[in-house]
Amino acid sequence: MTGPAQRPTDGVPDPAVLAAQVMQAHRDEFIAKLVATTEAEISQLEHDEPLRGLLEASITENIVTSLHVVINRIDPGTVDAPASAVSYARRLAQRDVPLSALLRAYRLGHAQSLDLVLGEAVRLDLPDTAGTVIALVSLTSAYVDRVCDQIARVYEEERERWAGTRGVLRRHWVTQLLDNPRVDLRQAEAALGYRLSGSHLGVEGWLDGTAATTDPIAVFDRLASLLHTLVRAQGRPLLIHTDEAGARIWLAVRPDCPVDADTVAAELADAALPVRVALGSVRPGLDGFRRSARAAARAKALALSAGPTAPRAVAFARVAPVALLVDEPRELADFVSDTLGDLAVDDPRNEILRETLRVFLATNRSYAATADHLTVHRNTVHYRVQRAVDHYRLNLDADAFDLHFALNVCRWHGGKVLRSKGR
Repeated sequence: MTGPAQRPTDGVPDPAVLAAQVMQAHRDEFIAKLVATTEAEISQLEHDEPLRGLLEASITENIVTSLHVVINRIDPGTVDAPASAVSYARRLAQRDVPLSALLRAYRLGHAQSLDLVLGEAVRLDLPDTAGTVIALVSLTSAYVDRVCDQIARVYEEERERWAGTRGVLRRHWVTQLLDNPRVDLRQAEAALGYRLSGSHLGVEGWLDGTAATTDPIAVFDRLASLLHTLVRAQGRPLLIHTDEAGARIWLAVRPDCPVDADTVAAELADAALPVRVALGSVRPGLDGFRRSARAAARAKALALSAGPTAPRAVAFARVAPVALLVDEPRELADFVSDTLGDLAVDDPRNEILRETLRVFLATNRSYAATADHLTVHRNTVHYRVQRAVDHYRLNLDADAFDLHFALNVCRWHGGKVLRSKGR
């Protein structure tokens, strides 16, 4: 292991420190670029929003720590992996993301960091450029080696723990049911204790980011039990943990089983369960098992896109048109802009007008129902609707469908489809 950086003569600035300090000034811009590059270059690290947040936190803390090591001439051998990097490694182990993908991300980050900091060393025309380059490579390589060694151990330990405690065989058979066209249904049913001949409701559950829990396994068990009672399911629910913060649930239900997201949300609140759920559509047989799971995953992706303002429970049937286009943000943004004009500009006043108009159209243009839903006076609704129509030249008669759809897109995708001021 490489020792601490060689201290320069008293009073003479350390060239390696100067180069790192220049990089420090552009740190946030570099981190954002590195996050985007990592996702683009390593397909296994393209994540949903919660895991993407962990990836960004891991990269941020690693860059901050490595710069701290260089600038303060700290021995890399005394530095521990950042907490967010450890958490990210554990989550990847739970999701069966290969360790090789994680270690490649560290190599990519190291290479791009070196490109930038060495470029600064040359640009600054520092004395003894070769010595500066050697010092920077030595320090950063020692840091990456130590962190990767720690991260790899954390990953392997978590992989072993997760496989041993959360039913690797059950996850294997669920994967087979979802992906293998020639899966042995009898073996799968025997292993899972779940019949595939009836109709199924697939559900995605994940911990609410605003609440912490010390026992997520117990929370998801309670969620499965609550849903089982609520929809009057037959037999035991099939519960598979995707990681420590999420789970998939299948329930065997009647073909005409109602899936009411508002009722589910109310029950979750009454039970004080710190989770959010996405409900698929009821479908029959093995094909229905798969399709309902895909629908729930789509609804979850939409709820994550909407952020903390999304309802606690989302049913795919109620958001299907928007959910099916969740992977097309640029096309959605163009549609929103073409349909709403400047009402698509992202500011608080426009947000109030968009939401009022969305509810107004959803309630068949009822001022009373809109006022009740938004808990405002009917005259306020009338003013807002008229303001939106007159100021932004909207035609509620000719363009009602497109307007309602565009407003729903804004409701769920927010800043991803709205324009900033001045654009």
